[in-house]
This record gives sequence, C-alpha cells and structure tokens, in this order.
Amino acid sequence: MKSLILAVSFVALAAAAPAMADTDNATSCHTLAQQTRAALSNASGDVTEAKAESSAGLQACNFGLWQSGSAHYRKALSLLGK
Repeated sequence: MKSLILAVSFVALAAAAPAMADTDNATSCHTLAQQTRAALSNASGDVTEAKAESSAGLQACNFGLWQSGSAHYRKALSLLGK
C-alpha cells in the first residue's frame, strides 16, 4: 500500500512540475523586492499603502509563498506608478 501511495505521489508531482515552472520563485521575489525598494526610495507623496504591500511581500516571500509575495510587490509597484 505504501508503494502505491508513493507512486501516486511521484506521478502527481511529475504532472505538476510543468505548471510550477511558470510560477514565481525566490529569484522573482528578490528581483521584485529590489525594484520596490528602489521605487519607494524615489517616491514622493503618501507611500503608506505601497510600504504595507512591500512589507506583506517580504513576509510572504520569507515564508516561501513566492506567488503571494510577488503579487504584493507588484501591487506596491503599481501603487507607485511603476
């Protein structure tokens, strides 16, 4: 029974691998974080919401939630007009 469960798990992972290839990862989080920091340092006006999104992005990326973290960074960049 354990062999069957293990085999099914490997098949499921193999099937999911191509889908994972197009998703965000640690590198995209790092790149977006750098872009957001640069945009925030050059921003004027009220950047409170953008800072909150950036902070949420950092937290998500630190927990390995690449897609969520990247989405927060993208939202911050959008709020900053980038």
